[in-house]
Amino acid sequence: MFLILNLLLIISLLVLIISNTNIYNKALTCSFIIFITSIILVITLPSYISFSTVTTLDDIYNISFSLDIIQNIDGLSIVFIILSTFLNITCVLSANTIKYRKKLYFILLFLTQLILINLFAVNNVFSFYILFEIILVPIFLIIGIWGSRQEKITASLQFFIYTLFGSLFMLLSLIFIFLTIGTTNIWAIKTYEFPVLTERLIWLTFFLSFSVKIPMFPFHLWLPKAHVEAPTAGSVLLAGILLKLGGYGFIKFCILLFPSSTEFYRPFVLVIALLGIIYSSFTILRQIDLKRIVAYSSVSHMNFVILGCFSGNEIAVNGAILLMIAHGLVSGGLFLMVGYLYDRYKSRNIFYYRGLVSIMPLYTIIFFIFVLANLGFPPTLNFISELLILCGLFETNIFIAFFSGFSILFAGISGFWIYTRCFFGNFAVTQGNVFINYYYDLTRREFLSLLPLLILTFFGIYPEIFINVYSYSLNFFGV
Repeated sequence: MFLILNLLLIISLLVLIISNTNIYNKALTCSFIIFITSIILVITLPSYISFSTVTTLDDIYNISFSLDIIQNIDGLSIVFIILSTFLNITCVLSANTIKYRKKLYFILLFLTQLILINLFAVNNVFSFYILFEIILVPIFLIIGIWGSRQEKITASLQFFIYTLFGSLFMLLSLIFIFLTIGTTNIWAIKTYEFPVLTERLIWLTFFLSFSVKIPMFPFHLWLPKAHVEAPTAGSVLLAGILLKLGGYGFIKFCILLFPSSTEFYRPFVLVIALLGIIYSSFTILRQIDLKRIVAYSSVSHMNFVILGCFSGNEIAVNGAILLMIAHGLVSGGLFLMVGYLYDRYKSRNIFYYRGLVSIMPLYTIIFFIFVLANLGFPPTLNFISELLILCGLFETNIFIAFFSGFSILFAGISGFWIYTRCFFGNFAVTQGNVFINYYYDLTRREFLSLLPLLILTFFGIYPEIFINVYSYSLNFFGV
């Protein structure tokens, strides 16, 4: 099934390359087919979890690269594959506003999708690194070509250089690992015992690479600018999937491969993540750009994910994975809504807007739901995931749990302040002229792109539908 998914993506790319008409409809059709195929992966999940039979180095060395991909795909990978294929549909739906080079735009979207599903499937760390770096290229082009403002080139370069530089340390460690044990297969590394100091240095290089990608405070500076300058679909990809590569890497590589080093560095990581949550929560209050506000909210949530990943508690790790899924849905919805507002009025300044509830009631209601979800309001996925993280943290570190939970209050204050500022009150007027002198509510296409995200956000009522998929992995990983 995984090979079929790859084949469908390659066929989709070929269709888009040779087509000159109806590009939008063809891209939308292909994205739906790919998503349905990824759902079938969940149905056939138990047959794919066969890596638990690999117990010796001889078994590991005898597995070819292709067989390694097909047979060793795990539930954690499948969750993120499905999330990426689902958000690809949303990106295609939101791309109707692209006015130039639309064909190239869709090609880059599907190329990003192809890289992502293989990145989540490989169990060879060097193969993961290669794909981890290649994914930068299409995102760099999407931001640089279709960015909305003049600083888009600077933002794309900053994004590329930051993440590329952070990953170079991981490359050095991979070279050392290959020279030491002769392979970079994840299970071979797992079974090899490095000297304590060497293992801790390797762990630091892996951690640095993933902390830049997630991004973790203080390596987050590239994210707000990249979000502000990126087109709507670029922001959805960044927030929904690209940031999750860091959390995925933490769990599957740092925690799985080097558990003793993870335990050694745990207090340091928890303190830095807590500082990141507090910093980003206060920073939101001084922002006036709607996209930048959502971007700093993403920084806060991703640092909360880090707390869950490194808590040393299974409940919190489950919450961290669930929060990554929830954040992909909610932040994707928020970036879509900010993008739709920008398409109408060409501004994201919060002081430009006021009284939107009078002219865009449907938009106002849906935006309010996403704001509540972003704040962790029951029964959304954000609520149950943050609750699981806090419950797990209370079992391991009450101090971190208390202050991280307290910081959610600041995020709530900023979220409601921004919402009431933009959607209620009288229209903004300057020198007798109303800024918003024309208006229309959500179109059918815009509503359809938001509806699936809205529905899935309320799966906090039954989160087991997600947990049951990746719980296979966590049990085997020993988390």
